[in-house]
Amino acid sequence: MANYRDIFGTSFDCPCGRRHQIEPREVVYGDDAIGRLGEVCRRAVSIRQGGGNRVAVLMDRRTQQAAGAAAVEALNRGGWTVREILVPDRARGGSPVCDDATKDTLSEMLGQVDLAVPVGSGVVNDLGKWLAYERGMPFVPFATAASMTGYTSANVAPTLRGIKSLLRAAPPPAVLSAPAVLRDAPYELTTAGLGDMLARPVSSADWRLNHLLFGDYYCPRAVSLVAEVEPLYIRHPEDLKARKPQAIEGLFAALLLTGVSMTMAGSSAPASGGEHMISHSLDMMSDTDGVAHDLHGRQVGVGSVLCAELYRRVLATELPQWTQPPGGIDSAFWGKLAEPVAQEYAQKVPRLRHAAEALAQGGAWDRFREQLSSLIPPPQSLRACLTAAGAARSAEDLGCSKARLLEAFVHAGQIRSRFTILDLAAMLGLMPALAGGIVEEWA
Repeated sequence: MANYRDIFGTSFDCPCGRRHQIEPREVVYGDDAIGRLGEVCRRAVSIRQGGGNRVAVLMDRRTQQAAGAAAVEALNRGGWTVREILVPDRARGGSPVCDDATKDTLSEMLGQVDLAVPVGSGVVNDLGKWLAYERGMPFVPFATAASMTGYTSANVAPTLRGIKSLLRAAPPPAVLSAPAVLRDAPYELTTAGLGDMLARPVSSADWRLNHLLFGDYYCPRAVSLVAEVEPLYIRHPEDLKARKPQAIEGLFAALLLTGVSMTMAGSSAPASGGEHMISHSLDMMSDTDGVAHDLHGRQVGVGSVLCAELYRRVLATELPQWTQPPGGIDSAFWGKLAEPVAQEYAQKVPRLRHAAEALAQGGAWDRFREQLSSLIPPPQSLRACLTAAGAARSAEDLGCSKARLLEAFVHAGQIRSRFTILDLAAMLGLMPALAGGIVEEWA
C-alpha cells in the first residue's frame, strides 16, 4: 500500500508528450501525522523565498474537534505563530459553503501569515486553497475525511454568482492525515468519497470523448493512476462499511491520486463529467429554492449510475439521427440563475455544432462507439458497489424526490461549457426523452 506514495514529488516524461511534475511532494498518513505537522509545514514554507513562521489554521466547528484543536496545539509546540480561523456555518443553517462571500470574509480575518493549514474536507480545503493561492503562499491540508478528490488538486470548486464554478489554483506541497481521524469521520463522508471515485471511469470517458471529437489533450497515464489501489475498495466495498483500515486507506489514496490526475491534465476532466454536473445542478437548485441537498460525492455516486446507463444507451445506437443542438437554456427553470447559466452554456454551443458535423461523417460514429464502449462500467456494478458500502444509491437515499433528481438530470448539461455524455445524448434526441425511465429504473 505504501507504494502509491512513490509518485509524489517525482517528475517524468509521459507518453502523452508532456513532462509531469507531481505535486504534492509528500503525503504523510500515519498515527504520528499531527505530531509531524510542524516539520512538514516548515518544509513547505522553505520552498518559497523568505520562509516564515506565521500560520493560519482554518477549520469549522466539526473539524476543530476532529483534528483542528490538536493541529493548533502541535503547531504552537513547534514554535509557530498560530492564527485560528473558524469557518462559519451558512446563515440559514447547515455546514459552511465555499463561495465568494465566505472567501472574502475569511480573507479579512486572515491577517499576515506565511502558510495556510486547512483542517477539514471539501469546503474548508477549497477555501484554504483559494485564499493561499490569492496570497501567493503555500497551503498544507490536514484531511479529516476520505470524502473528495480536492486535497491534492490545483482546482477550487466555489459557487460564484450562484453557479457552481471551477477556478485554477495551485496544488499543496504536502498533505497529511491520520488513520484514526478518517476512520472516525461521519460515515456519510466516506460514502461521499466512494461516490466521487465511482465517477472516475464515467468522467474519464467524457474526457476521452472530448479528445476524440475536439482534439483536446488526453493522458492515459492520468486515467490509470489509481489502478493499483482501486481494488482495495471496489472489490470489497463492505470493508469500507466495516471501517477496515486497508479499505479506508485505499479509498483515501485513490482520492489523492485522482486529485493528482487533474493537475496532470490541467483541468478537472479526469474526474468530473456529466455525473458531477448532476450533483452541481442539485446544489444550485437548493440555492434557489432553499430545499436541502446531500453531500456532493453522494450525489455524484448516484449521478454516475445515471450517466453510465445513459452512455450504454447512447453507444447502443447503431443508426444515429442527429438533432439540432439546443441553442439556449431553460430560463424559466433556472430563474434568477438564468443569466449566468446562459453565459456558460453559450461557450459550449460552437462545440455542439462541431460535434454534430464530425460525427455525421461516414464511419465516424462506429469508430467513436468502438473507442468508448470499453471504458464504461455497467451501471449495475456501480450501484452494487454503492449498495454493499451502505452508500447513497437512489433519490430517496439523497433525501430528494425522483422528480427533483429528474429535473437535475435533464438540465445538468446547461450549467457548464464542458461537453459530456449529457450533450451527446441530447444531440441524438435521447435526452430528455430517456431521462424519466433511467431515473425510475436506476435511482
